[in-house]
Order: sequence, then structure tokens, then C-alpha cells
Amino acid sequence: MPSLSHSLDVHKRHAAATRVIRIVLQARTGSSRLPKKILANLAGEPMLVHVVRRLQSTWDFLPAPMRRAAIERRLCCELHVATTDGADDEATAELCALLGVPCFRGPRDDVLSRYLAATADLADGDVVVRATADNPLYCPRRTAKIIALHLDRGGEYTYVEDLSYAVPEVVGVGALRRMATMPLDDYCREHVTPGFRRNPEEFRVCRLPPDWEGLRPEIRLTVDTADDLERVRSLFAALGNRGDFSLEEAYSASHAMPRSSSPLCDAKSDRIRPCDASRELLMP
Repeated sequence: MPSLSHSLDVHKRHAAATRVIRIVLQARTGSSRLPKKILANLAGEPMLVHVVRRLQSTWDFLPAPMRRAAIERRLCCELHVATTDGADDEATAELCALLGVPCFRGPRDDVLSRYLAATADLADGDVVVRATADNPLYCPRRTAKIIALHLDRGGEYTYVEDLSYAVPEVVGVGALRRMATMPLDDYCREHVTPGFRRNPEEFRVCRLPPDWEGLRPEIRLTVDTADDLERVRSLFAALGNRGDFSLEEAYSASHAMPRSSSPLCDAKSDRIRPCDASRELLMP
């Protein structure tokens, strides 16, 4: 858990800022299909380290007015990890401490509660970005762009259709709190945001197409299984085992790799349920 001095520092930053943008990265070792995958070795480091670094790079790609606001402390940009309170995630919390990243801990399956706790100190007008630690190839440039689009359009929930492996979701903190008061089943609470997609008439939902900004959803860049992990390891190896390559470089390398080890495959998401999108606003 963050120390008291850290909490006071955060309070001071928030007091000076007119808005806070907080990436909350959900991470746990208890995956049923691939336990401890977030700590698995990827190019010499735990996979979680790569996810954190790529998401932290988002701030370098914000539009100039937003970067200026951050420099002037009118905008506070930060990343926190939300893990479980189980003993098996002591290692997750310890790694976060080594990285200097605040770590909030909460229920294993009620991930929505984790997000509410990890944003409890924020104002309704602040923004939370939902990211997951099984996506080691988030694109910082596109992440910055979806945040800026969310703010420009005045959205309450902005996402890429089918949930992109490379671009996280963006949510207004007030909207998250309002959604959490609705009747939600266990699936919605575990996956945090289905309540927005199931009730688009209740929120300003901005749904972006799967190929937004040149995304390639047919290239599977997530880690759910051991096979996924080996494919991503092969991709990193093909790019020199460095973690700072662009999404475009990853796409190109995927095409050049042997089919058996390439992430190029059917990447249809199995993590969300169909919802009534008729009232959502499809953004070009």
C-alpha cells in the first residue's frame, strides 16, 4: 500500500491540478489459464514491467496543450496498479514497490470494487484509464489519443469495439461511480466496464471501430495462455528483445515471422459479451 508521505504528496499534486488522469492497471497472479503470467519472463524482465513502462510512456504523446498543462501542474497524469489482497499477490505488490508505482489491493473477483478504491481520492470530473496487465504491447501514442478524444468529445466511456489489446478504455470517474450503483451481475463486476456497454442509454458512450487509428485486431497481442506467451516472446526476440518498439514495428515483425510462432491469427475477443450498441455513438 502507498505510504502516508506518498498519499500527502498525491494530495498536494491533486490540490494544484484542475484534473487528474489516472491509469489504473489491473494485475493479478491468479489467472486460471496461465497462473503468474504477469510475472513471467519477457525479454529478461517480468511482463508487468513492460506493461507499466509502455503505459507510462503515454504522457510523452499527449497533445501539446495537455503536456503544457501537466508541466504547469494544472493536469496530473499518473499510473497506479490495482491487484488483489491475496497472499499470492504479495509478489505483485513488491514488484510495484520496486518500480515506484502505487499499488492498491482489493477483492480478487470484484475488480470493479478495486477500481472504485483505487480512484476514491479523485473527483467526479477526473478520468480513469482501465488497462490490464496481460496486454504487454499497449500503444502509448494511441492511448494518449484516445484519452484526448475522450476529453474533447465530453465522453463518459470511450473504448475500441471488442476491447483492443493495444488501446485501453477511458472512463469518467463520476460515470464509473454511477455505473457501480446499478444492478450488476458478477460478470460485470469482474470485468469492470460491461455495465457501460449494456446500458449505453445511461451514459455518453463513444465506441471506436476495431481498426481505429490503424489497429490490426487480427494480430493477437495479448497473453491469456502459454501459447500466447511464447508467441509474444518470439515477437520480442524478433525485435531484439527491446521493449520500446512501436506497435507498427510489432505488426511488421508479426508478418515476417513463421506462422507457427507469429501472433498473426484470429484475435476475436472472448472477454466481453454482446451488448445492445444501438444507442452508442460510433466515432470515426
